[in-house]
Amino acid sequence: MILRSLKIRVPSVCLVSLAMAGSVLAQNTPQAQPAAAPAQTAAKTTEPDYPDPRTLSVEVFYWLTVPQGSGPDIRGGKVATGYSSIFGIGKEKPGPGIDISYPVTRTGVLHFDGFLVKGTGNQKASADTTVFGTSFYKGDYLSTQYQIESGRLYLDDLLYPHKFPVAKLRFKSIWAIRYLRAKSTIDAPLSTVTTGTTATSNRQVILPEFGLAAEYALAKHVLFRVEGSGFGIPHKSLIWDGAATLSYRRGQWTLEGGYKGLGFKTSPNKDEYVQAVLSGGIVGIRYNWK
Repeated sequence: MILRSLKIRVPSVCLVSLAMAGSVLAQNTPQAQPAAAPAQTAAKTTEPDYPDPRTLSVEVFYWLTVPQGSGPDIRGGKVATGYSSIFGIGKEKPGPGIDISYPVTRTGVLHFDGFLVKGTGNQKASADTTVFGTSFYKGDYLSTQYQIESGRLYLDDLLYPHKFPVAKLRFKSIWAIRYLRAKSTIDAPLSTVTTGTTATSNRQVILPEFGLAAEYALAKHVLFRVEGSGFGIPHKSLIWDGAATLSYRRGQWTLEGGYKGLGFKTSPNKDEYVQAVLSGGIVGIRYNWK
């Protein structure tokens, strides 16, 4: 009887022990966590960097120069041996120009611009003078003409704020190199001297330019821009340039209008140098390639 009782109790105890162990294991086993939802990625904006497409473009413009006094001056330089000046050699006339641009980086656009301005005048020599190796005498009737031509290569680069899409109000830096030539001709057609009554010269300026520009987008395709740049070497040549323009783009065409000014002085280290200020309204039309 005792053996039978033990045989019955042993399996029962084992079953109870296994049940208790299973309960403990179930309580200590970490519950499986629900799968985390995948992180949502930020939606990418479809708004372009700039309101207008940036492509190769060509603009032709007309500079409606307003005469500043009586025109450029020819002045005696450091190596002049006597009086060597003629002031106001003629009022400038409106002239054509061109601007070619191409984006080279996400923030920068490379430009080449140039213009041609001419002028004529006449006057009587106020004193005996020698310019460009030719002598003129007080009272001589002088017929004068000149031509000013310029070419500039410059990088127009986004400066602040440096974000995309660009802000409505943004500032840009200008890094340029300019070549300018002033060609002058002075003639005394009524002089009693039979030879050597015409003087011609070419005076040049080759300088870097550094500047700033501010742009404000009045509307999606309407842009107001103010810019200024220049550079000068003390007691040598100098140049400055500035403009304020308003442009409107429709399709592949852009209309532009505003006001532009430029001043320069060639090197005074020669016998004579040329000094002038040009300014006036500007109108242009630009074609933008797709």
